[in-house]
Amino acid sequence: MSTRRLRAELIIGTHPVLGVKTAYVLPVIPDNAPYMVREGLARRRITAMTGQCPCGAVMDVGTPVPGEVASIAVEHERGCPAITTRLAKAVRRWMR
Repeated sequence: MSTRRLRAELIIGTHPVLGVKTAYVLPVIPDNAPYMVREGLARRRITAMTGQCPCGAVMDVGTPVPGEVASIAVEHERGCPAITTRLAKAVRRWMR
């Protein structure tokens, strides 16, 4: 039985850009994951909670409509382990 799995946790906080109470569903960083998976997930968590990634990327929420889900975009710097395609590839490799 493999212990390689991802879990998520619910965190209530204040959105760093919108300033409103927000429910976050964020990945728990697995201790047994390789560096690129742990670092990518950690940076995703940091970006969600602070509005900025350690690579320098800043969260862009566009023009939110009250009562609707905001469209959030983050353009990570080249080489950042939090880039969606890079992180997904690292997770797939680890989960094999």
